Amino acid sequence: MLGRLSEEFGGALPSVIWAEQQRLPAGLLEEIVEARAFAAAWRANAADPERWQTSALRILAKTIEHELVLESTDDDDAE
Repeated sequence: MLGRLSEEFGGALPSVIWAEQQRLPAGLLEEIVEARAFAAAWRANAADPERWQTSALRILAKTIEHELVLESTDDDDAE
């Protein structure tokens, strides 16, 4: 896991990643990695909307986007 986090954060030394994990709230670095992966999936869907079913994360991004649109439409109808 330290290696993966190191890659995600510009090749930071594992000792730096370890120190940050000890300093920051538990799981924060992992949440950042997940958020970046989700953002990349969303951008991939925006760039190539026909292939949104090519990965589980792209499917999740599309599903969430769809739910947000429905929520927004429901909010508009309530007004």
